[in-house]
Amino acid sequence: MIKTRVIELTAGDFFYLLLIIYMKKHWLTLIWIWTLIFILVLNANISSVEYLLISILIVFQLVLVVQYWLYANSKDNRIYLMPRFFEIDSQQIVERMDDKTSSTIKTERFVRVMRTGKYYLLFVAKNEYLYIPFNAFETDSDREWFENEIVNKIKK
Repeated sequence: MIKTRVIELTAGDFFYLLLIIYMKKHWLTLIWIWTLIFILVLNANISSVEYLLISILIVFQLVLVVQYWLYANSKDNRIYLMPRFFEIDSQQIVERMDDKTSSTIKTERFVRVMRTGKYYLLFVAKNEYLYIPFNAFETDSDREWFENEIVNKIKK
């Protein structure tokens, strides 16, 4: 069994996670939208309909980012920002919060894993996940054990 360091997510880090998850899930849509925007902008004769379409596409993207920022900074989501640590063994992951509450999730309940630049995201449902930063592990061997015993088994 391994124990992680105390993890304290900031609102900025939570916002980063939300955006990364969105981009990884909708990368093809984002490519199409921005390709369409660039094609319309590079067109020599832009009509008012094209200006309207470009504006709508850009405003849609900006509204999405603002919504995620408001969600990440909402007081209703402070549970995501509470300090916590994890006790991990091959059968389960126990999350212990700073307020002395805990939750246990059997490793067989995880449906998929997503890696970002700094985090492991262990999904138990479509939009429910545990986040574990790469730097939360005490040693490199702890992180390697986690990769082999938990992450690789979830992928299969």
